[in-house]
Amino acid sequence: MELLGGIHGMQHAIQTPVGDPAFGTRVSHAVAELKAAFAEHIEVTEGPGGLYAGVMHDAPRLAPYLNSLVGDHRSVWTALDELEGRLCDRHSPEVVRRDADRLIQEMWEHRQRGADLLYEAYTTDLGGET
Repeated sequence: MELLGGIHGMQHAIQTPVGDPAFGTRVSHAVAELKAAFAEHIEVTEGPGGLYAGVMHDAPRLAPYLNSLVGDHRSVWTALDELEGRLCDRHSPEVVRRDADRLIQEMWEHRQRGADLLYEAYTTDLGGET
């Protein structure tokens, strides 16, 4: 599953009514799928020969932004683990939904920062080329 599909799956799962006995199961399944998609995202971006290595080679001036995106990865992974823990500890559906909403927002923001970085790396003309 791609990251975008994982995010949409989580959004759909937390829309399950809190009184529905399937709420916990649906959200647990969505968390597992989102973790798998996010692990793949990390591998594609941070892995050897990954997207970030290419950006670093082509636009080393953007290294601080790459470091920030790697930091996002750690933060999002921690939030995924915490959400998974809340489900295992049987926190209220309202708490789970609130935390999932925050996680989803963090992931959307991360995706946007990544898109902005790629735009800056590959479409911004710094001049000086002949």
